[in-house]
Amino acid sequence: MAFWYFKGTLIGAFIFCLVGPSHPLLGDDGYKIVRENKYQVPDKIEMRDYIDVILDTDKGGDALFTISLPQKIPQGGLPTILIVGGLKTGRESLQFVPEHGEYALVAYEYPEKLKALHTLNVLSHLYSVRKATLEVAPELIAVIKYLKSQPWMNHEATSVMGYSFGATFIPVTYVKAQEEGIDLGPGVMAYGGAGVYCLFKANLSLPDFLKGPVATMAAALFKPIDPILYAPHMKGDFLLINGLFDSQIPMDCAERLQNLVPEPKTIMNLETEHMSPKNPDLNLRLINISLQWLDEKRMRR
Repeated sequence: MAFWYFKGTLIGAFIFCLVGPSHPLLGDDGYKIVRENKYQVPDKIEMRDYIDVILDTDKGGDALFTISLPQKIPQGGLPTILIVGGLKTGRESLQFVPEHGEYALVAYEYPEKLKALHTLNVLSHLYSVRKATLEVAPELIAVIKYLKSQPWMNHEATSVMGYSFGATFIPVTYVKAQEEGIDLGPGVMAYGGAGVYCLFKANLSLPDFLKGPVATMAAALFKPIDPILYAPHMKGDFLLINGLFDSQIPMDCAERLQNLVPEPKTIMNLETEHMSPKNPDLNLRLINISLQWLDEKRMRR
């Protein structure tokens, strides 16, 4: 799965990328439920209850996500995991988890503009891409607030797992949640890195002599979500997974994130390239590593 796909020209779009419109306050929690659509989908073990939810949020746009629940909810409720994937998100990302088990799995779906990154001429649509990018963390906070109000959730704080593109948003989301007094559970960042300049330069589809200047300009625009700003201030317990042969997240980007995240943390560097929907074995391996690590953390509480 491509982390970023960029080509075209940056001039002109740069001028309009300074601020985005704000949304009116929608209630005490900053969101309003637009839709909750319930239906059933089987995994490899059982039939699951799915809920597609749309929230009209205060600081972001419309937050879309899908919840997977077992049909029988334990008396004490379910531990909840919020999944922020690569560019395949929402219901699509849930297919990479063959057994959902005794969890409430919640898969966030990116705004349409970000979901089209692999086909979009991003640099000529930079204003809308920047706007959509800055909306992700506020939308995730709204999702977390919604989850806290659900009767099927247990007493534990929601854990967040970010993969590939999604790992970029984990530091800013944890820190913004902390600022609002929201506790989050142990978190996973898989195949992510810190330093927007580093990430852009590695993934720009441009001649080499243009990559540095364009990456510098783009990094300035996307600085508000740069993990460098937030990773040192994260509170919690974190698992960081990266690929030693990942060309989309070079090891200097990966190690910067690994070094910035405070203890306690677990770091795993695997002998793999970047994760991809075309490599289901690696995806399953990463899911199993993540869930096993989260289970161990829950057992120690």
